[in-house]
Amino acid sequence: MPDTEKKSAAQSFAGNVMKYSVATYLGFVITGVALIVKGLLPSDVLGAPVTFMTYTATFMNIGILGLDQALLRFYHEPPAGAKPRQLFAACTRLSVVFMLALGVVGSLFFAQPLAAALGLSVAGPGIVPLLFVNAGLYMLVRYLNVLLRLENDLRAYTAETLWMQTCYNLVYLLPGFFTSNVTVLALAAILSFGVVVIAFGFKYRAAAFCALPAPMAAGVARTVVPYGIALAPAQILFSLSSGVCLSFVSNYCGDTAQGLFAFGYSLAQLVTAIQAGFSTYWGPYVYAHYRDQQERIARVHDVLNLLIFGFFCVLVMFEDVVFWIFANKRECLAIFPLLMLAVVFNILCEGTVYGNSIARKPWHDTIGIAIGAGSNFLLCSLLVPVWGLYGAALALTASNGLAFLYRTITGQIYYRTIPSFAKTVSGFLLAFAVTAIGTVLWQHFVLKFLLVGAILFVYCTLYRAQLLKLWQMGLGILRGYLKKK
Repeated sequence: MPDTEKKSAAQSFAGNVMKYSVATYLGFVITGVALIVKGLLPSDVLGAPVTFMTYTATFMNIGILGLDQALLRFYHEPPAGAKPRQLFAACTRLSVVFMLALGVVGSLFFAQPLAAALGLSVAGPGIVPLLFVNAGLYMLVRYLNVLLRLENDLRAYTAETLWMQTCYNLVYLLPGFFTSNVTVLALAAILSFGVVVIAFGFKYRAAAFCALPAPMAAGVARTVVPYGIALAPAQILFSLSSGVCLSFVSNYCGDTAQGLFAFGYSLAQLVTAIQAGFSTYWGPYVYAHYRDQQERIARVHDVLNLLIFGFFCVLVMFEDVVFWIFANKRECLAIFPLLMLAVVFNILCEGTVYGNSIARKPWHDTIGIAIGAGSNFLLCSLLVPVWGLYGAALALTASNGLAFLYRTITGQIYYRTIPSFAKTVSGFLLAFAVTAIGTVLWQHFVLKFLLVGAILFVYCTLYRAQLLKLWQMGLGILRGYLKKK
């Protein structure tokens, strides 16, 4: 391919990523507002509702049976002669039936032990039915989001994503300024998700209620259900990780510590601002082009590493500013670098693990995440009673690292996306150094700033080719925009 065509293709790719990132980056503003709200709320008020929403995601992933991922995988090549929207209808109906059954059983027979185990005993067993209702509504919102993305309805996708992020990150927190009643905050979450379901469900009701003959439904189920169920444990266990930490902190350290951990982990999620919009476009792109675009996919891995590692360094350098603003959460400062590293492990899987799905061996992801979840539970049980918040942060980071290591090794066996293992390993060694500096020197701003700044310079040197490429692509997009003007 001539250089001009390569340049044009790269700019086109970057432009598509930016289009699908608009919702995410606007949502980043919502996340920022939510973070401010979390910083202002008292720690003893914050912990329980954040835990409730964390487990909402977990139960949503249980109920959805991995079929959202099956929908992504098979939408453009639906089985059993089905049309794409019929595949959507089949997946949605299966998940709704399963969620209803799960909610009834859990609410009638296991409400009290579930509330205690989840670290929600302050709200009582009545919180469990609300948890299942909220999870069911979130599941429907998730399905609608996937459909809009697959059908390239960019305007509706952007609007729905913003609403979804507002519901998940912000709305349920607002009553916390007036009450500490967890039930009230849970009802606020349910109401907000319900509005999104009604608004977008009505618009796309034809897709949800389209005719689905029984033989076709059975054929679809035989293909997508095994694929989805193979992925479901990974999704469930992945969303469970932070929840386990919150539950242990609540049971061993109290509501205030639970709120501090919740705030610290929410702040660490700022790192995902780089990845979130990208992944929206990236997943479907990889599945569509893995046969003929392996070189580009590998290049994107290095670019993602540069952006994530760089942003990680910047956040550690300026973390004191955040905790100066939210002085009542300053106790989080010592564990913040560890929490960010835990998030970084999750993000970088975006560029390393697609080989497992491409080879149709999703159980490797399940095994990797199970290793992470199991080690997280074990380490939390050992470390939280002794070291409190620091133990929970260390457990989360170590377990995410183990999951990343297994999934990356297996993913690279089936489909290589890492151009240079030496460069990637070097990047992680530098990230470990940043984490150690931020954790040990958390009370010494100037020294920490200088040391992490030096490591950031090394990162930029290590990834100088990718940095130059990003600069050139950015200029190309800007020139194209100015020409249109």
